[in-house]
Amino acid sequence: MLPILWPPLNYPTMPIRIGDLATDKRRADEVLDNLVSILRDSITNNYSIGFLASDSDASFRDFWANEIQRPDNLIICAWDENEIVGTVIITRESRTNGLHRGEFRKLLVHSSNQRMGIGTSLEAYACEAARNMGLNLLYLDSATDYLVEKTYEDWGWQRVGSIPKYAAEPSGNLVATTIFYKEL
Repeated sequence: MLPILWPPLNYPTMPIRIGDLATDKRRADEVLDNLVSILRDSITNNYSIGFLASDSDASFRDFWANEIQRPDNLIICAWDENEIVGTVIITRESRTNGLHRGEFRKLLVHSSNQRMGIGTSLEAYACEAARNMGLNLLYLDSATDYLVEKTYEDWGWQRVGSIPKYAAEPSGNLVATTIFYKEL
C-alpha cells in the first residue's frame, strides 16, 4: 500500500489569506517587488494583461505604484504566509452617472499557486467588497482563453461579446478580448 501524502503536493501548507492590500504591513518596496513578480510571471506565461514581454520590471513597478495611489481602487490580494500569490483590482467609476459600477481588473494568480481555488476566492471576495463599496455592477474584459471559455461564466458573469484583435499578448500577437458583466 502506498503512503498517503497529506497535504497533497502543490497544496498550500498554510491557509491562503484574502484581503485588502492596505493590510500588508511589509515595507512598500517589498510589497512592490512581490506585485512585480506576479505580473512578470503572468507575462512569462503569455497572459494578455496589458503588457508585452519586452516591458521592463521598472514599468511594472510604476504601474503598481500608480495603482496603489489611485483613490478609486481597491486592491485585493491573496497571501501565502507573507507572500502575495494573487491579486485583483476593483476600480470604481468616478463619473457621476456610473458611481454604481466598477471594473474588475488584473485578476492574477502566480503560476505556482494556480489550480488551488485562489482565483475563485479572489473573485468572490472582490464581489463582496464591491457590494460593500455600494457597487451593484462590475464589468471586465479578458483575453485569457481559459478564463473566457468557462471560468467567468461559472462564477456568474454574463458574456457580452468579443472584439477581434483588441489586445496584444505579451508575445505581440493580436487576440480578441471578451467583455463580461456581473450584477451584484
